[in-house]
Amino acid sequence: MHEHIKERIKTVIANLNALPSMPEVVTRIINMVNDPNVDFKLVAEEISRDQAITTNILKIANSAYFSKGKEIASVEKALVTLGMKEVKDIVVVAATKQVLDKPVIGYDLAKGELWKHNVAVAMLAKKIAIDKKKKNLADLVFTGGIIHDVGKTVLAIYVASTFKDLIQSTVDNQITFAQAEQLLLGFDHQEIGQIILKKWQFPESLQNIVRYHHDADDAPQSDIEAVAIVHVANTICQMAGIGIGGDGLYYELSGKAIEATGLDDSELQHYYGITPELLKMARQIM
Repeated sequence: MHEHIKERIKTVIANLNALPSMPEVVTRIINMVNDPNVDFKLVAEEISRDQAITTNILKIANSAYFSKGKEIASVEKALVTLGMKEVKDIVVVAATKQVLDKPVIGYDLAKGELWKHNVAVAMLAKKIAIDKKKKNLADLVFTGGIIHDVGKTVLAIYVASTFKDLIQSTVDNQITFAQAEQLLLGFDHQEIGQIILKKWQFPESLQNIVRYHHDADDAPQSDIEAVAIVHVANTICQMAGIGIGGDGLYYELSGKAIEATGLDDSELQHYYGITPELLKMARQIM
């Protein structure tokens, strides 16, 4: 254990201003969309209050991935054409890019690599949810996929100074990279990510996806399906080398997660096989 680093991380997470921030409109939109009785006009008004996000939303909404060829000239049109949950996904993409589209040196991720990985994971997670007739989870796992690695943005500087020790620990102890982070630094990027999401006041279901995306076996039963879908999507994207980083080879695919998703070997191979196509789609909204 690097005690001095653990204490420095404690100081960072105790100071909420030192953690990545998120426009308040994003939390409000997520919570509004989760209300089945919300009026879409109120959602449109809430989004339109933030001009920068509105501009980015319209750009992303008109990408081939979301628009399906229909021109979208306003937030109201986006809500009517795409639906509130789809627009919520776009809001999350527009707002989180500023946090995640940057170099993450400790994990050997150049600018854009973490963002590319997260977008690909989000798209694959959503596809798995829809394919497995779990459409009710589709927007949840998409959002979870977009933000699952947010903790790396905070932990990166400490991983950079201990990377060789972390790798050696994974080998010596036969553990995952996240477990090595916990062992040597006192925190892993999943735990830091959950702390960030608490600051953002994101729902507990999203916090659980971020907290357990490598440790699906430990996920609360209430969110095991969503966690498992993101875990599988994340692992497949890592295996395919999408934004893999220096830690990407030091994780395992959970048998419990495979069971929770109901995926068989042929389906896993299929999803691995479509990752090049997935990457092309991801570039549409990056």
